[in-house]
Amino acid sequence: MAERISEKFLYDFFGIAPDNAGRQELCEIKGKLKRLVYENGCDIVTVDGEPDGMYFIESGTAVVLGRENEQINILHHGEYFGEYGVLSGQKRLSTVRALGRTVVFKMESEDLLGFLKKHPDIYGEFMKRVYSQISRKHSQILTLSGLRRGVLTHPANSVPLSHKQLLVNYGVMLLVFILAYVFIPVGTGFPAFLLPVAFMIAYVMISRRTLESLVASCILASILVYRSGLFPGFSDALMDTMSSLDNVFTVLVMALMGAMVNLIVHSGGVTAFEKTVVRKVRSPRGIFLASLGIMAATSIDDSLNMLCSSYAIYTPAKEKGVVREKLALFHSMLPTVLSSFFPLSLWAIFIIGTLSATVKSEALGLFCHSIPFNFFSIISIVAMLLFAFGKLPKTKQIKAAEARYRDNGVLWPTGSEKYLSTHETEVWGKISNVMLPILVLALSSLCVRSFVIKSFVVDSAVGLLVALAFMLLLYCFRGLMSPEQFMEHLVDGVSGATLPIILYLLTMCFSSLLDSLGLHLYFEDIIDVFDNTRFLLPVASFLLSMGLTMALGSSWAMYAIAFPIVIGLTRTLGLDPVLFVGAIAGAGIAGEKNCAFTAEAVNVGTAVGINPFAARKVRISYSAVITAITAAFYLAAGFFI
Repeated sequence: MAERISEKFLYDFFGIAPDNAGRQELCEIKGKLKRLVYENGCDIVTVDGEPDGMYFIESGTAVVLGRENEQINILHHGEYFGEYGVLSGQKRLSTVRALGRTVVFKMESEDLLGFLKKHPDIYGEFMKRVYSQISRKHSQILTLSGLRRGVLTHPANSVPLSHKQLLVNYGVMLLVFILAYVFIPVGTGFPAFLLPVAFMIAYVMISRRTLESLVASCILASILVYRSGLFPGFSDALMDTMSSLDNVFTVLVMALMGAMVNLIVHSGGVTAFEKTVVRKVRSPRGIFLASLGIMAATSIDDSLNMLCSSYAIYTPAKEKGVVREKLALFHSMLPTVLSSFFPLSLWAIFIIGTLSATVKSEALGLFCHSIPFNFFSIISIVAMLLFAFGKLPKTKQIKAAEARYRDNGVLWPTGSEKYLSTHETEVWGKISNVMLPILVLALSSLCVRSFVIKSFVVDSAVGLLVALAFMLLLYCFRGLMSPEQFMEHLVDGVSGATLPIILYLLTMCFSSLLDSLGLHLYFEDIIDVFDNTRFLLPVASFLLSMGLTMALGSSWAMYAIAFPIVIGLTRTLGLDPVLFVGAIAGAGIAGEKNCAFTAEAVNVGTAVGINPFAARKVRISYSAVITAITAAFYLAAGFFI
């Protein structure tokens, strides 16, 4: 038996006791293992193949490929695969291919099942261990096959709640609902909107579950507004939210944008820029500038621009010795920042839709005018340009990474192995397959509706429909996909936008309920409190909104709270809300950059091949300084309002 698949490994894997009976069982297992050697590029198992056994990797590396030959995982020595097919009897779900010379030990299906049948005392523990491992692998596959739009990733949610904890948590929540209904009467002089806001902040800080806190806070607010019970009021609030034409429009645009992004990815868009970058880039500076350009050009979606850029610069960065910490910083700071300047991006569509609950028809214009006042995004771009040119001071982590590469030639930090991906591209995308649809989207959003009504108007829904029709013709005539495949990817893209859509609807529901509880009237009573300190309002809006984002772990819910409160206050004081919209928009991005538990670090780790903890650490070290500079700018701006 070879080193990695040792007797200790087999004892632990099969749950065998190290006694006389265990040693006999071990000898039986070792007799069933067959040593196989696969050269580079040979398939160990293939998708839809029969589950003929499970495999243990003794040495080498194997890459897991999906049905469309896309990489979804990478396995190293000491890991195993194929157990799910043996236990379920289903055909293989993926292809496993040797990456370099790979040695495996195979146990035939009948031998594994026969062993378990003969040892029912081992069977239960073995099944529990294997399915626990399958769950971990499934999570890793989700990570490595595409960026996850997690609402919140926090260590507190890694362990399921016990029955007692469930009863206590939801019992306390129900008690709050009942007490609010009983003790806060209709027409009370108490600012009732404060209760749902305080409840949301407290609940999410305790539970670390943003989506759940939004739902619970909406239920509480609807109880106070509709007075029709626990769920009827919430149902009425959701119906009112979804009956708004503005909300219907935003949901339609978000769904269509999800479809467009997914189609670009499946057209080979992720690889589109790689050949150009490999051919043109000659220096580390060029790598960063190319990365910035690609992300800016594909900023309709912050996941898309991260993927396109990270894939394009992967090989040049490796050849030029650019450590992964530097790539992680660039791809942590810039994707959402660049999307914040493009009114047709998915991020901007969410912000504009959320604004529309407070400012109605002025939302698009207000957002566009606020872009120059999004100081965090502007300063971040300046900082990353300085970083690209080597003019930004290096942190200890960056210096240590460069020293590691000089001394050992290692580009990535410890713990990055499972996030390292291979780039053996078989289907090359074309830049035109990415940029032409984006160009059509921009032009048609500006021109089509304007031409019909003979007056200038921006209509992103029309633009997206025109762009999708153009993509159907472009991709099908170029042989990238059939019409059936086009529709399949379109539907998958719409499905992928479900989470942002749900968050948007809950956000809008919560915002409208706060307004119904007298949020807008409250500021008229407290105007004197802020009148003499209005110069502090811009910096206070930025810092408090950022802090709320860090507490929630996501900017989605923060916008639902901050926009109606801050814009309502500025209007009461007679101030132009443009500066404050820019401050809050930037605060959402800053909060996510400074937060230690958002899903972004996992996304970046997947994109550039780095341990997410290291990616998070290098991001926060720079974003904290950028945040401090941004706060100083808003403090200075306060003296000019």
